[in-house]
Amino acid sequence: KAETVVTKAPLAAAYAIKPADFQGLVPKLLVKVGDKVKAGTAVMFDKYNHNIVFASPVSGEVTAINRGERRLLLEVVITPDAEQQYESFEVGDLLSITREQVVEKLLVSGCWPFIKQRPYGIIANPNTTPKGIFISCFDSSPLAPDYDVLLRGEEAHFYKGIEVLKKLTDGKVHLGVNAKYSSPVFEKCTGVEINKFQGPHPVGNVGTQISRISPINKGEIVWTIDPQHVAAIGRLAATGRYDVQKTVAAVGSEVKKPRY
Repeated sequence: KAETVVTKAPLAAAYAIKPADFQGLVPKLLVKVGDKVKAGTAVMFDKYNHNIVFASPVSGEVTAINRGERRLLLEVVITPDAEQQYESFEVGDLLSITREQVVEKLLVSGCWPFIKQRPYGIIANPNTTPKGIFISCFDSSPLAPDYDVLLRGEEAHFYKGIEVLKKLTDGKVHLGVNAKYSSPVFEKCTGVEINKFQGPHPVGNVGTQISRISPINKGEIVWTIDPQHVAAIGRLAATGRYDVQKTVAAVGSEVKKPRY
């Protein structure tokens, strides 16, 4: 397992956006090789819902557009700048505007693909309203990271992201937490329903939690989102930037010093 030591990682040599990571997406490109982009620049959009755009995670140059059979788009590769530049989005106060305006800001900024819809695990349809939004705040799989460590220093952005998400549903925002210990981050969250789970894997999977708390009946939909993506939405609300930095755990027997 990872020691609770968080080390700053250098920029990778290249970053890629892969359409295959998004179930059901038919991508249309907005860039070509040689284009300069900023973090937050739209790189592609969904052919069947033009409002859903996918943004570059870094500033730099588009150095490759790789395709497979029948010109299927496999990935857009971006070589990052040494100094990162960000697109600036006029988001205003996301907590005081209407639900429709919040949806528009999340779409334009590229944050909307963070939100998944069930059934099917596809990108959420912005024209629908879910009966609830579910966030699993722990991982029960082997060598899983501690989500309190993943969000260390990002608590304020997580709470702000939760306030934004509450505007997107008429139901509740549900946090699933580990019953074995008290979370210093998630259990301080207000205006949400906190559900405690214990048991073997896959108890930490959001689908397992949904089935126990609010099973999906015919005609109903729910939305899900990862806690670090909630913090990214909070950073957008606070700074007007598409900032998708993450903390990850490097673990396993091959790693000399497992850490975050």
